[in-house]
Amino acid sequence: MPTVRPLLRADRPVSSGGGVTSRHGLSFGAHYDPARTSFGALVAHNDDELAAGVAYGAHEHRDVEILAWVADGTMVHTGPDGAETRVPAGTLQHLVAGTGWHHDERAGDDAPAHLVQVWVTPGMDDPPPGEPALHHHRPDLDAGPFALALRRPGVTVTVARLGAGEGWSPEDGAFRHVHVARGALAEPAAGTGDALEVTGEGPLALRAGPAGAELVVVTTA
Repeated sequence: MPTVRPLLRADRPVSSGGGVTSRHGLSFGAHYDPARTSFGALVAHNDDELAAGVAYGAHEHRDVEILAWVADGTMVHTGPDGAETRVPAGTLQHLVAGTGWHHDERAGDDAPAHLVQVWVTPGMDDPPPGEPALHHHRPDLDAGPFALALRRPGVTVTVARLGAGEGWSPEDGAFRHVHVARGALAEPAAGTGDALEVTGEGPLALRAGPAGAELVVVTTA
């Protein structure tokens, strides 16, 4: 049977400054905990709030996959060629950094943005990094959960929207990280910004609270 460990929003380390507030589910930046450097394939899990018009600042990634679920507002992505792409709420951005990707991201000028970011590194037996790629997915969550298999074998990111009291069982796996982007779960109990770290294979029954729930789930087989 799986073991469920709650990770409360209030207990997540916080980085704040320059209009960006980031709550970390794992070690990140100045918040280093040798016992929390990864969970399954996850090496970073950030719940970010950006004030209107505020950017992270130009930076580069290499040989990592980064998923950003835009929960609220609009993110504006600036690619290595300087081209801007507006990424509205309800979009899952999938960056395969490969041999290197230089970019910046900011909240739209008219409203704050709320993003849930997931970072996954390659496995030891995976091939060397290839060409970078950027994809945007706009799933119809009212029609059912959206699952995206990553470049790293055995890793899936799923976004699900549950109605009031609705039950759902995510894909099985040795590690499952369930993050509540909005709303709440009644079973197991978890509010907005909380997460469940689930270790061990076996069925995992989730049930939304009376206001429903929007979930971002990372599964490592």
